[in-house]
Amino acid sequence: MITHLANPFTPTFGSIPIHIAGRDNIIHDIMDGLNNGPGDPNRATIFVGARGTGKTVLLAKIAEEASANGWISVDVNASSDMLDEILIQLRDNASEHLAPETLSHISSISLAGVSVSRTVNQSVRKSTWRSELTSILKELNENNVGLLLTIDEVDVRIDELKTVITTFQHFVRERRDMALVMAGLPPKVSSLLRDDSISFLRRAFQHHLEAVNESEVQFSLKKTIELAGRKIDSDALDIAAKSTKGFPFMIQLVGYQIWRQNTQEEYISLGDVEAGIALAEKDLERMIFEATYRELSEQDIAFLEAMLEDDGYSTVANVATRMNVTSKYAGMYRKRLIEQGIISSSGYGKVAFDLPMFREYIQRKMFTDDNIVHGI
Repeated sequence: MITHLANPFTPTFGSIPIHIAGRDNIIHDIMDGLNNGPGDPNRATIFVGARGTGKTVLLAKIAEEASANGWISVDVNASSDMLDEILIQLRDNASEHLAPETLSHISSISLAGVSVSRTVNQSVRKSTWRSELTSILKELNENNVGLLLTIDEVDVRIDELKTVITTFQHFVRERRDMALVMAGLPPKVSSLLRDDSISFLRRAFQHHLEAVNESEVQFSLKKTIELAGRKIDSDALDIAAKSTKGFPFMIQLVGYQIWRQNTQEEYISLGDVEAGIALAEKDLERMIFEATYRELSEQDIAFLEAMLEDDGYSTVANVATRMNVTSKYAGMYRKRLIEQGIISSSGYGKVAFDLPMFREYIQRKMFTDDNIVHGI
């Protein structure tokens, strides 16, 4: 028996786990890019992945690492007020590196949708957002301090995001010490990259966040449990790791739930793992799959349901036949679902489910909805 220990797993969006499974190489590459100086391609990076693949966590981890290495980190979501938010965070986070006159610059902020102007120094003429950021960045760089800007939930419909990207392009040309790391859902990133006004972004490094291999999941679960003061049986660890299917959010959910079962015991048992997995699967469905499903069109769903008849991969021709549509028509939904990170190409004319455990969710939804329709 042991005294109560805090649960070390963090199934909360954006919360940095004790150990991030399977992303060491990505973190190393970006940090190497920051150290390497202006011009390194890792300084313009986009993370692409479905919900739960760890995009937000990775952004937070990189920001944490950069701050620990002397960089100023500014972290925002893409939104209509992001330009003001960037400057506000920048002044707060970089105050010790900026001159008093820079900090007392005229600024405009938005609070609860109400525009509020705060004039601190009437002698300073109004400037553009780009010129104001340029001035601050120049001052930081003169003090050998770089700026990392992370942007989550990118969306091409947000004009302010395009302003940031265009401005960053100018900073790259000027060899400013700055990096831009963004993240978004596959269809959002695809739309962003197709926009001709920010075609520069197509040269950014893209990391498609895929499933973590099982050995890395095992290592992450075991390390987290042991660092927090408990242990886990090897058989239980194997089953826990397999149940996650390498899905980063599921790794945290499973860890969180198996830890909670018998907190007074030093060892997490096979029984604890089985009970925890059942709870984690319900959490995953509620927190990830329901939101993803709501964004699908009727034909998206019909395409996925037509894939259920196959083991492994499906051919688009067979899916089209089951949908009673042409292959060309089915191909449109193939492309949409690939962009959303739900399915992936498995060779010419072939597709397979890519979002872990979503196949089983679609099966359950199909069965439930069919029962409702028939009054069962």
